[in-house]
Amino acid sequence: MKGSIRRITELFDGNSKHLLIPVYQRNYDWKLKHCARLFDDLVDIVRQDRETHFFGAIVGHPEDSFTYVVIDGQQRLTTSSLLMLALVHSLEDGSVKSKDPNLAVKIRDSFLVLKDKHEAVKFKLKPVKNDNDAYSRLLRGDTPIESSTVTANYRYFRERIASGELDGDQVWEAIFRLQVMALDLEKQDDPQRIFESINSTGLELSEADKIRNVVLMHQPSHEQEDLYENYWNRIEKAVEYRTDWFIRFYLVSKTGKTPRQDGVYEAFRDYQNNAKVTTRDLLSEMRDYAEYSHNLNSASTGIGSADRRLRRFNMVKHDVTLPLTMPLLGEVKAGTVTPDDFTEVITILDSYLFRRFICGIPTQSLNRIFATLYSEIHRVRGEGDRFSDVLAYSLRRRTASGRFPTDDEFKESFATRNLYNIKGENRSYLFECLENNWSNDTHDIAKALESQSISVEHIMPQTLTSSWRHDLGPDAEEIHATWCNRIGNLTVTGYNSSYSNSTFAEKKKRDNGFDSSPYRLNALLKSSDVWTVAQLEERTEALTAVALKYWPLASTDFEPYVPPLPSVPMGDDESFTNRTIVSFEFGDTRKTVASWKDAYVEVIRILVDDRRDEIFAYASESNDLTVVDDSYEIPAWESLVVPGLTVMTANSTRSKLASLRKLFDHLDVDTHDLVFTLRNNEPSEPEDTVDEPGPFAELTKFLPRIEEFSSTAATEEDTRDLREEFTKAFTGFTVANPQGALPGKNLPDLESGVFIENATAEDILAALSMMFQIESIAPQFHRLVAAGTVVQWLSALSSSPTDGSDVHRVTTGSLVHDDTAAPAAAPTAITLTPQWQALFDATVSDVEKELVTALAAAGLPVPALGYETDDGEVVDFAWDDTRVGVLLDRDDNAADRLYEAGWTLCAPDAAQIAAALKNGVV
Repeated sequence: MKGSIRRITELFDGNSKHLLIPVYQRNYDWKLKHCARLFDDLVDIVRQDRETHFFGAIVGHPEDSFTYVVIDGQQRLTTSSLLMLALVHSLEDGSVKSKDPNLAVKIRDSFLVLKDKHEAVKFKLKPVKNDNDAYSRLLRGDTPIESSTVTANYRYFRERIASGELDGDQVWEAIFRLQVMALDLEKQDDPQRIFESINSTGLELSEADKIRNVVLMHQPSHEQEDLYENYWNRIEKAVEYRTDWFIRFYLVSKTGKTPRQDGVYEAFRDYQNNAKVTTRDLLSEMRDYAEYSHNLNSASTGIGSADRRLRRFNMVKHDVTLPLTMPLLGEVKAGTVTPDDFTEVITILDSYLFRRFICGIPTQSLNRIFATLYSEIHRVRGEGDRFSDVLAYSLRRRTASGRFPTDDEFKESFATRNLYNIKGENRSYLFECLENNWSNDTHDIAKALESQSISVEHIMPQTLTSSWRHDLGPDAEEIHATWCNRIGNLTVTGYNSSYSNSTFAEKKKRDNGFDSSPYRLNALLKSSDVWTVAQLEERTEALTAVALKYWPLASTDFEPYVPPLPSVPMGDDESFTNRTIVSFEFGDTRKTVASWKDAYVEVIRILVDDRRDEIFAYASESNDLTVVDDSYEIPAWESLVVPGLTVMTANSTRSKLASLRKLFDHLDVDTHDLVFTLRNNEPSEPEDTVDEPGPFAELTKFLPRIEEFSSTAATEEDTRDLREEFTKAFTGFTVANPQGALPGKNLPDLESGVFIENATAEDILAALSMMFQIESIAPQFHRLVAAGTVVQWLSALSSSPTDGSDVHRVTTGSLVHDDTAAPAAAPTAITLTPQWQALFDATVSDVEKELVTALAAAGLPVPALGYETDDGEVVDFAWDDTRVGVLLDRDDNAADRLYEAGWTLCAPDAAQIAAALKNGVV
């Protein structure tokens, strides 16, 4: 094998050279995120004027003078080819410009087609999954195969090129600067053996190995030694060489995001690129966090009261809390949090997690809660506020799967849950705390259970004997089934096997029996002569009282100036009726949205990018998603997900979430992985009230989230993702010459209350444009977010007459208030099509006939008259495929049943019905 560094374009060059992907290669599976990273690299190449950019290795076998068989690297080659093809088509249709009018022809002829074979496709993809056919169709301009990842990535490149980040010449120059290590097999090399060797399951570099290399590699030798010995090596020792594990939680703490275990290196690179600190400073902070992690996990913080609680807390794996507790311990060291406050934080966390465990609350939401909890508390905590008070507020405000169980919920679950059949670590922790709680005179229950010198004993045995049945009375079986594994019937003893199924009296009086037990847990047993329901209830009540005191419900009087926005996982049965969505988080994506409809479509798009084939297959069987071709005219009640796939969106929020849950179930995706952020204030109107978005909705939708960061405590890292998202959304609103629109004004003038109070929508857009204009020179965006200025600007924009003057409102939840409510006026004369005429002739009342005429004039689909649902409800006018209907006779009970079935009900008004069919319920 011989190798050399080459430009990637050289592998495509040659008029008769055919690149062949053999059948044993894996399918083409680059995701949009991989394409995004490649295009971001192209932008960096141009902006930093880098001569070259290394793009990996390509291994190939020159089979003959005209055929190059790709052994490894087909993903890069396929993507490069799609990128070149997207550039060619963008140049041809004018989406991007070039100084060379023949650039598209040159690229096509030199790198994409075989000129001597009548422009046959030069780059042949693996002939499975339609990859080869999809690529050929794109090259020929035929109808694309939308279910193919090839087509999806091509479309992504078309969009990025059209965005204008680079002109055509710059895109091509950046592609030309991509370099690969090209390894060509020689005659003696066996292609299959080479392929197996490249893809063998040898020992791979860990994520930490790659991170160590990237932070140390470019340092001088003497600097490498110092950074390794005094920082990196100390980090590894502090975390007992679980370095991947530690760096992952460090990144969660710093970014608020939880990277996949195999994505820690990429997440670290992103963080490093945005942190704007030296390598030494970065490693110094990581070393501090590693030592905090060690102190926490070994209960050696130096704070006696906290360490006593931590020793028990650590019996159960609670890594999830580290993104909060690591920086918090740093604050204790810095003196901004007192030792007593820190101890109270540990107590609150202990109570929160244990109560949730006892109440059986799913744990999936905890990663997301603790990922952002520290930064949330840091933003809303004022001078003089105890950290523990703000923590108590933050946890107590949560609902659903994030909730802090109340005393009533905890008492009920603690008294009735099966606490025998739980994980050993939880059982050890439970009995350790119940026995020792706050006492200084302790027994090491957990260690004794671990060493099996004691065990958990059923006072009433797991198998009833005749003696026990006699003692329990006629309801013995029911009592046994109810109480056997509850806390009231469980204790600890070193003589479990000898007790066996003995009677209670024998267990008490025998040698080493309950009467001589040293454990506080057995105090009630000593004073009892029988063991019946009365004693079970008494002991349960006593132990529950201990539990309520040891794991208390946190309380506080703290109230923030700006309450954080609530986040709630979708889950399987959570209701979002009358809730207004702000954003959602799913996987690596957090996106601000204007409506539930937008969220619904965006979530499906994310799923399509990751599971394209499965979703297109699902859509062919589904009533919610539809596979369509390019000629399909999307009706008002559907929305385009991606080219070739639409979804019905003219339905209620309840229906949208039911469809999403169904799709998640089909793909085996956890419904708790999708988290919605909601407005704090409940809408004053019912869920089924629809406002058509105003002209600035794509900007004003950010108001709740930006308001959340309107605090001097918000860091640049806190606002970075939000700023990036808003910047992209603002592109279509940019004022080219903001100084001309606001003559004589500079940025400080635009921050004044006088300007904002009198500003028009055009003034606000110019102000934002001016801010972005100087952002690259003197960054101001974060400062203006933290100062509340951006909130004031967007508030002025949302209340601008331009934004709301022509808003149409559809109230689908309120029925016609009287039987004679008139529809909107219809045209005085209209010629009805045969379908509309048949419907008109079938109606009886004037109200019905006027509505039919108005609907026909509005160009709406013909509804069914007197439609009967599967549940026997009759809808006067129904568009059953979208579940939009009209009830002319008021019947609140019928309306409620239809809402439950996912119907949207409108007044007999053509404009309202059209809006409902177009927008759905948002």
